[in-house]
Amino acid sequence: VDTTELNERFEATCNLLREEGVLVYTVTFTSGVDATTRGYYERCATDPSKYINAPEQADLIEAFERISTELSNLHISQ
Repeated sequence: VDTTELNERFEATCNLLREEGVLVYTVTFTSGVDATTRGYYERCATDPSKYINAPEQADLIEAFERISTELSNLHISQ
């Protein structure tokens, strides 16, 4: 399996999840993530606010804290 096929599978999976109404968060971790890869993750997320780039460990911790808070609020409001 080459990179192009992996990317196509990734995008297809993201599309199916969103079509089914699944709330999709995506997180990239490391400062070495290139713009193309970030683009795949941004497009995969339910909306741009659900994509988080976490170049450092502290950013990653903050990202998951934010996600857990948002999911807790979502659960409470429903």
